[in-house]
Amino acid sequence: MAMEELHAAASAYYQNGTQQTRNLAWSFFQSMDTNGDGRISCSEFKDFLRQSGYNWIINDPNFFNRLDRNGDGGLDFGEVLTFYYIIKTRKIRCQGSQCGAYLFGLYFTCVACFDGAHGHTFDLCPACYRSRSYYHH
Repeated sequence: MAMEELHAAASAYYQNGTQQTRNLAWSFFQSMDTNGDGRISCSEFKDFLRQSGYNWIINDPNFFNRLDRNGDGGLDFGEVLTFYYIIKTRKIRCQGSQCGAYLFGLYFTCVACFDGAHGHTFDLCPACYRSRSYYHH
């Protein structure tokens, strides 16, 4: 469900964005589409990740499949738009013991840290929170 919510948010931002924002998103898509067929293959996607330094995504073997909403083995513009939204807005990691997963959906935040004036939060994935696999004040 989290990826569907991210797709809806990405689509809304794109539809309500400036022409410049829409042009940037289209240029991003085109930079990934190295063979110019209008779709991003898994190999094009992985090549882009390696060349762009998005190692945190390369380490998630299911990420491409989660982006591929219709399961056709390639990413269309809307699916790449979701990826663009993720890399521009979602860089929160679980701080549970030995976890470090990127948090794309529901996650838990320490309320004291959130309300504090330090600008840093302590965030956990549901699995780490449920199993209490963390150490925090």
